[in-house]
Amino acid sequence: MSVLTAAGSRMSAVTQGIAFAALAAASLSTAGFIAKQLVDDGTPGVVVAFYEVAFGLLFLTAARARSLRSGLRLERGVLRWIVIAGICFALATASFYTALASIDFSVGAPIVGVVPLVSYAFVLIVLRGHERLTVRSVLGATLVVGGVALIGAAN
Repeated sequence: MSVLTAAGSRMSAVTQGIAFAALAAASLSTAGFIAKQLVDDGTPGVVVAFYEVAFGLLFLTAARARSLRSGLRLERGVLRWIVIAGICFALATASFYTALASIDFSVGAPIVGVVPLVSYAFVLIVLRGHERLTVRSVLGATLVVGGVALIGAAN
């Protein structure tokens, strides 16, 4: 159970997952909008991304303080994958915020909105056998990407 989920919550794991995904979408879009304002004022996208990640790390450290004190240790292999994921996330954030210095948020956000399509390609290529794609999930991703294309074409 995540440190952010309420102990004794009556929500199913799927409902909690959907709620956290919606919270992530709202948080990422808000952060992107704020970053656009900052890069428009002349702050480099990489600098905005750095401070965003730094303050995010402080927030997560505070949220996980109890488990950190209990001596929870990660295996070396797990830590290596966490570092790789962190580098990928930092690269994505810095790239997006740097792009916002040159393009409108309404243009950049739909481009980033094709993440579901890239995620499914990743599942098909890298995670073969670990995750299963269903017709419904592929159809949903196709609808999302189609919506992104409509928004992008309108801009």
